[in-house]
Amino acid sequence: MSGPRVSALPPVILIFTKQGIFAKITYDYTSYREANAMIKSILIATDGSANSMVATQYGCCLAKLFQARVCGLNVVDIRALEGPLMSDISGALGFEPFQSYLPQFEKILQQRADSVLEDFRKLSAEYGITADVKRQTGIVPNVIAEEARRVDLVVIAQHGEHAKWSSGLLGSTAEGLVRKSSRPVLIVPRQYREIRKVLIAYDGGNESTKALKAACETFAGLSCELHVAFVTDDDAHADELGAEVRDYVGPYGIQAGLVRLRGEAPKSILQHAGEHAFDMIVMGAFGHSRLHDLILGGTTAYMMRNTVIPILLIR
Repeated sequence: MSGPRVSALPPVILIFTKQGIFAKITYDYTSYREANAMIKSILIATDGSANSMVATQYGCCLAKLFQARVCGLNVVDIRALEGPLMSDISGALGFEPFQSYLPQFEKILQQRADSVLEDFRKLSAEYGITADVKRQTGIVPNVIAEEARRVDLVVIAQHGEHAKWSSGLLGSTAEGLVRKSSRPVLIVPRQYREIRKVLIAYDGGNESTKALKAACETFAGLSCELHVAFVTDDDAHADELGAEVRDYVGPYGIQAGLVRLRGEAPKSILQHAGEHAFDMIVMGAFGHSRLHDLILGGTTAYMMRNTVIPILLIR
């Protein structure tokens, strides 16, 4: 069971020219990274599915990388106790008989949650992590978002235990969490891969600027190859975005490649990531207005649904 490689890159400061050529200057970055590690606590949402086990692997490997503490969270979905199915059962049995069965239903769900968390604890131990666990009851994305306030990073599977019945439309647990969470969320696909090459999506907006900052703080000094992509058909805007990125990443002493893409941003970014074997995308979450994203979905929602590599979403 392997995790992200942690050998340090040669410490450098990069000075970019207009033609993209850069010079290397020696710079001691080790003490900076130790003092400014972004991730010290990780919450991993688990439902016992195979997909959530991949999320556990990512979370534990990142925890080893940053020496962070880990907590596994399972949420007993209150809708399973109070939703339409239970209403139908109540109507069939009659209210009073149903009320006598309800505590038994709840106990079964809680026992299953405890079993899921015990499996999570064992799997974490296999990755060398002694994890805490927590069981809660409520609306799943709401509870995870509330618990996220206590940590630096949330890790969740792109698809959960009900993925095979999902319509693929807006409303999944992962999407609901990203919309509500005040903390970075790592959306994890079905298969694990070592994090060696990271693509940062940048458009000059506030959210993408936060993502660029988070990526620099998180991956600088590690053995990850960093690239920054921006999508625009306007030459002047491309020059502006490139200058912003070069000015920002220089003081971090990281080696970051720049790439300009054209076309529709989400499709172009995912296509570039696939063609060039990236292992993770870092981007701002919901850069347009909330109303725009709610109605149309937006770049974030499209990429969450269609990615085959992890996406770290920064709010």
